[in-house]
Amino acid sequence: MAQTLSEGPVTKVNVGRLTNAVFVFTLLLLFRNVKTPTYVDYIGNATANDFGLVQLPDILNFLNAFIIIAMLWIVLFHIFNQLQKIDRAYLYLHLTTLMMVIFIPISSHLNVIYPNKSVFPLLFNLNMLIIGVLLFLEWWHISRVPGISIPSISYRQVRCNRIKMLYIPVTAMFGAVLSTFDLPYTQGVYFITILAFALTSLYSWNRERIRQRGTS
Repeated sequence: MAQTLSEGPVTKVNVGRLTNAVFVFTLLLLFRNVKTPTYVDYIGNATANDFGLVQLPDILNFLNAFIIIAMLWIVLFHIFNQLQKIDRAYLYLHLTTLMMVIFIPISSHLNVIYPNKSVFPLLFNLNMLIIGVLLFLEWWHISRVPGISIPSISYRQVRCNRIKMLYIPVTAMFGAVLSTFDLPYTQGVYFITILAFALTSLYSWNRERIRQRGTS
C-alpha cells in the first residue's frame, strides 16, 4: 500500500507489520508456557496418564488463550482495515492495545500456576476489559473523526461494528464477576464472545446480500 501525503511517516504498512510482529511474539510467549514433563519430574516412575495429567492444564490454557488472541487479532485488523490513514490519536490507542495484548500469556499462565487463587483469573479478565475498551475507543475514534476511515463504509456496517465492539468488554466484566466466586475455567466465557462475533457477522452479511439483491 502506497504512502499518502496525509499519512505521514507512520504508514498503515508499518503499523500493520508491527501489529503482526507483536502478535507473533505474544504467541511465542504463550507457547513457551506449555510445560513438557521430564524424566526428573517423576523419577522415571510415572505412567503415560500421569504425564498427560501434568501437561493437560498447560495445553488447555494454551488452546484457550490462543483462540482468544486469534479473536483479538481478527477484531483489531477488522478495525485497522477500515482506516485510510493513521493519525496520532489512533496510533497511541493502537500501541497501548498491543502492549496489553502481550500481557495475555502472562496473566493466563498465572491461572495454571495458582489455580485456587481467584485474583489471577480476575487479573486476566481485567486485562481483557482494558483491551476491549481500547478496541472500542479505536473504533469510536475512526468512526467519529472525518477523513480517517474509508468512505465506503455503510451505515449498516457501522451499526454492526458498534454492537461487536461491546462484546469483549461485556464478556470481560462477566468473567471478572465469575472469577470472584472462585469458579474454574472462567476464560471459557470468551467462547461465547467468539460465537457472538460469528453470528453477528453472518447476520450482517446476510442482510447486506439481501439488500444488494433488492437494489440490483
